[in-house]
Amino acid sequence: MIPLLILGLLKEKPASYGYELLSDMEANYFQYFVKFTKGSFYYNLQQLEEKGMIQKILIEQGLVEKEKNRYTLTELGEKEFERRFVQYGSKNEPITFPFYTPMLFVDQVSTEEMEQLLKKQIQQTQEKIHLIELALTSPDQLRPNFVKMMENSKRHHEVNLEWFQEQLTDYKQ
Repeated sequence: MIPLLILGLLKEKPASYGYELLSDMEANYFQYFVKFTKGSFYYNLQQLEEKGMIQKILIEQGLVEKEKNRYTLTELGEKEFERRFVQYGSKNEPITFPFYTPMLFVDQVSTEEMEQLLKKQIQQTQEKIHLIELALTSPDQLRPNFVKMMENSKRHHEVNLEWFQEQLTDYKQ
């Protein structure tokens, strides 16, 4: 998924520096949808370059051309962007929320253990909702579709929070 983000950002902003692309990803809260680190970002940037999907471009500075780490899409990169766009846009996978798997075996653990897990899920979900609310404090600075995605994500977290709270009440009885 990181390559799709890099290719898409370069399609929007050709001749960007790597750190500009990473800053855009962070400023636009892409980490809410794709886990990435600085290291994974630069690894993917390097892989895209090695595969010929992006290339460094020369920038003229006075009479001397000096290579800078500005990147642009190649024709192959354009095709790869389109391929990945369709690939990821066509997916509709089952919910893979890791907490659901242990829930299959709740009858195998003590009530206290289950209560602790639910309290942890409640706390983490409240934190996610808070972070989304912070991101949405300046919606005019965000991509319109991103605002819609974040609002939808917040609603999902609110539903999960309600469910966790119901489960906790049931376990306390």
